[in-house]
Amino acid sequence: MTRLQTIKSRSPKAFLGLTIVLMVLCQSVRSGDLSTDPVKICRFADHLFREGDYLRAAIEYERYLYLSAEPNDTILFRIGLCHQFRERYDYAADVFQKIAGSDSSELRSTARLAVLYNLTKLQKWEAVCDFGYRNDDEFYFYYFAGVKLDTPERDQSHFNKVQDDSLRTALSRLDDKRQRLKPKSPLLSATLSTVIPGLGKAYLGRCGDAIFAGGMTGFAALLTWKAFTSKLIVTGVVTSGITLSFYLGTIYGSYIGARLYNDHIRDTWFDELETFNPVNRQPYWTAWQK
Repeated sequence: MTRLQTIKSRSPKAFLGLTIVLMVLCQSVRSGDLSTDPVKICRFADHLFREGDYLRAAIEYERYLYLSAEPNDTILFRIGLCHQFRERYDYAADVFQKIAGSDSSELRSTARLAVLYNLTKLQKWEAVCDFGYRNDDEFYFYYFAGVKLDTPERDQSHFNKVQDDSLRTALSRLDDKRQRLKPKSPLLSATLSTVIPGLGKAYLGRCGDAIFAGGMTGFAALLTWKAFTSKLIVTGVVTSGITLSFYLGTIYGSYIGARLYNDHIRDTWFDELETFNPVNRQPYWTAWQK
């Protein structure tokens, strides 16, 4: 009896486990996991990349660079894309910056755009501004980050650096629209509803809510007054609690409503700006996924 037969007869579970391990090892050898040939490793990494297994693809591309011992910006860019696609934008930005810092790389301009895109995903607005811009596509991210940082308002000459006439005009008009946005004061809205229930909501332009809030608070207050004048103490206590809840709810609702109003007009403006995002219009990674 062979040793394998002995293991199978004594412990079926151990035999099954050994079989699975051997199958995995065989598959790894066939697929190129254990290969030290850079060509095979690169081919296997490309396969993983196409299959969407970006973490393993990045590891195999790193192995390729290590074993080939030669700089290769194309492979390095693929590593950056692997990290980007698995939403590790910090790793991706670091990889793309290596290419962007190379004056001789043919991928330098694309890598610069990739750096800005990934820094934007990380919401590192200061880093985006510090990175600067060299063309219209990069200017978009520079301007976007500046708005996020609430930098001092710039005059229209700021957009003269944009080469594309239509883009310059569109961004200039959009910035003018941003400066004309009129946010509401949450504190003022709450104060108005404190003085007259529902008035803060009218300040926000929500007249229907204002009438409802004022009417319900007033109606509950009237019931409370009727109950106490009729010496219905228990009823008066209950209705006074209801009145207080309506009153405080109206104040709080006016405060939150003002904040939501401000968020809405700001988000609407950013949605309009997003239509000029060069990466959304023409993703730089499309050609790499073919």
